[in-house]
Amino acid sequence: MVRIDNEGLYWSFMKKTTYENRLFLPPYSTPSFRQSPTHGLFQNPTGYSSQRSYPLTPNLPLPSQQSFESLEDSFRRMTLIDHNSSRLQSMRVESAVRGQIGLGFHNEGFGSYDFLGASMVRPPPQRQPSFPGFDVYRQRSRSFNELPYTNRRWPMNTHWGTNNSIWSSNGSQPENPKSNLFPPMYNNRGQEWFTCSSLKELKGRISAVAKDQKGCRFLQKKFDDQIIKREDIDMVISEVKDQLHELMVHQFANYLIQKLFEVINQQQTTELLLVLITRKQRFMEVCTDPLGTRAVQKLMLRMKSQEQISILLSVLKPIAVTLTNNIHGHHIIDQCISTFSNEDTKHIADEIANNCMDIATDKSGCCVLNQCLSHVQTEARDRMLAEIISNAFILSEHCYGNYVVQFVVGMRLRHVTSNLIMQLRGTYVSLSMNKYGSNVVEKCMKCSSEHASMIIKEIMFDIDFLKVLQDAYGNYVIQSALRVSKGDLYDKLVRFILRHYSVLHSHLFGKMVLDRVKCSKTNRV
Repeated sequence: MVRIDNEGLYWSFMKKTTYENRLFLPPYSTPSFRQSPTHGLFQNPTGYSSQRSYPLTPNLPLPSQQSFESLEDSFRRMTLIDHNSSRLQSMRVESAVRGQIGLGFHNEGFGSYDFLGASMVRPPPQRQPSFPGFDVYRQRSRSFNELPYTNRRWPMNTHWGTNNSIWSSNGSQPENPKSNLFPPMYNNRGQEWFTCSSLKELKGRISAVAKDQKGCRFLQKKFDDQIIKREDIDMVISEVKDQLHELMVHQFANYLIQKLFEVINQQQTTELLLVLITRKQRFMEVCTDPLGTRAVQKLMLRMKSQEQISILLSVLKPIAVTLTNNIHGHHIIDQCISTFSNEDTKHIADEIANNCMDIATDKSGCCVLNQCLSHVQTEARDRMLAEIISNAFILSEHCYGNYVVQFVVGMRLRHVTSNLIMQLRGTYVSLSMNKYGSNVVEKCMKCSSEHASMIIKEIMFDIDFLKVLQDAYGNYVIQSALRVSKGDLYDKLVRFILRHYSVLHSHLFGKMVLDRVKCSKTNRV
């Protein structure tokens, strides 16, 4: 499509393009457009406006006002726009016009900006033309990695203007920016502690520095690289003790507190312990925090005097059950039982014995209960064992309680094991077909040979023996029975199994039992 009244101007998608349609603009030579109040179109009657002047590309003339007007008239004649066109359509036409004449391309930094009077505006959205004969790559903006280093950096006196535009206070980029890629909020201002040679230089700022990741590492390094003077430790304690609860649960500062607990003396241990337990609610929060519980355990390792142990355990007694059933707090009760004497932990053990069933059926509590059964040698343990035996069937079918029953059987206390196995008598078939109870049955057969025959006979002579053989969990019980049985009992068990061969050989779990029979026969021969 060719303009009749202007033979020198062709559309860029024609085979023969004119010199004006292939012009290239130098960096920062973006034309500024002024919106027409009549047509809603952008016109540039004054040509190019910019506060910076750059040499133009040699031998390439700039578009004249006539070029702008002729293109605009052409769009009108093609009925692409009219006086009543919408704002969106006007923007599309403007973008197309700018693409035809090669305007609006930015080659440097984050793009160039035009000044209209005293206001700063962001240039319109850019669109790269790809018409024949147009050197696209010459006009394409460079990638971030290709920019000069000075153009990548954010100036320290940057002000964030409207529309997220970035301008320095004097309207230009400063000569000596201090950061690389990030705004000033991420700079190292206020981190002069990197140059400190001693902790005394950080007096009054220990807590603040400890909350910074690099700052906390810096302080820990001071503890590692030199012999800490007593006055330095006193200074650190005086600054952190008022924020001790907060620092013990802080993602960075808690490591400094643990370092501090390793070097304090007994007097300082007592001082910090009293600060820690004074606010009972905050102490509870620290004990149940994944980071705080580690710091408390570190402090417990420093306790040597009876006074310190008594102070701590007196505070732990009312919250012993809560901590025992907490995924993080149970480590503190566990360490108390394994570290301190039975006399010291007597009250803690009594609290656990009084709430034995609640603790035995808890994910964390069952572990603490097993620890108590191993270390506690007082009357409280007898009460725990009695409670476990009387509720053996309930615990055996529980997802956590079954571990407690297995632990009691594994203790190999003859009278305790005998009482527990007799308590479960008559329930071994149902337990064998239970996901958790089947583990208890196997444990009983393996750990008590004198009671294994009684358990095997109860299962073997039961009317539901075939169900046990075909059960997803019961088949493992039968396989364990084949391993532990001997002599006549073994032969009788094999005969009972082979009676159901026609059913078992084509069954998913029955085949596993037959394979075990074949394997056990081979091993015995």
